Amino acid sequence: MPLHKLSGLILLFITLGFSNTFAQYADLPITIEVEYNDEGEPTFYAKNESFTPYTVSLDFSSVSNAMPPNPNPYKKTVRFGRTRVLEIEKSGMADSYVRFSYTYSYNIGCMDTEADELEYLLPVAKGKATEIFGLKHIGEMFDKETPDDFYALGFRAEAGDTVYASRGGTITDIEVDHDDSETENYFTSNYNYVQVVHEDCTFGSYSHLKKDGIFVEIGDDIVAGDPIGIVASKEDESEIGFRFTLAYKNDDYRSGSDDKYWNYAVPLFRTSVEKNAKLKPDHMYRAVHPVDIITQEMGWFERRRWKKRNR
Repeated sequence: MPLHKLSGLILLFITLGFSNTFAQYADLPITIEVEYNDEGEPTFYAKNESFTPYTVSLDFSSVSNAMPPNPNPYKKTVRFGRTRVLEIEKSGMADSYVRFSYTYSYNIGCMDTEADELEYLLPVAKGKATEIFGLKHIGEMFDKETPDDFYALGFRAEAGDTVYASRGGTITDIEVDHDDSETENYFTSNYNYVQVVHEDCTFGSYSHLKKDGIFVEIGDDIVAGDPIGIVASKEDESEIGFRFTLAYKNDDYRSGSDDKYWNYAVPLFRTSVEKNAKLKPDHMYRAVHPVDIITQEMGWFERRRWKKRNR
């Protein structure tokens, strides 16, 4: 789902710790596995089957033969694969297994995210000029409160233009099913997009892409400057464009509250004439794809391999 539609996904379960090893609902993107050691002490693992990072919360309503974890609920960021979340040790001279009752929930995004101060590429072809247009939050259409930090960028384009990654990361979500004719209204939910999670757990979303014109798949690792897709066409060619947003999980969000789910970040861009540029509506900017921006988050080996492939 695109950033403005993502919300905390909450799943609740209650489990009593009687067996040595068990897992919950293996068909879910996040499952919890519990393993006991020889002393009867449980260790909780979260298995993430998706490429989207989540914050997992374990909330214990009762614990026997041990102290409840502190803090309770206990939270941890879980990326793709299996992550050790928590171990509960027996208290005193308890000679029985630790028993417990708990619920767990998970929300998209990481704990304590701070956006890295990196430069981004303009998401258009090298050497191409693009005009920036301002975008409003969808809440304004329905007289609802707009987040104070809401920030999104619109990039003018031409029919058939390719959209390029502003920063490297992993593809976490794609929508490809909407016809170009459904993208006339920038407030509609009927548009195609690609979502990327970056190393700092910010999410970049490229919206209003052409049906059957997306070049990446979920799970792909990309680098800045890689082609993502083709911008959707419109009858009025002067209105052709796409949207880019950069956001991360709000740690203050609570399920059922009016708190906003996403904090929005303001990316700074390398242009043909300026470094760390904050883009302004109704201004033209020309794209460059310098090696130092493309490779800025790569390790030594990855950087060497990229340069070898792109001589």
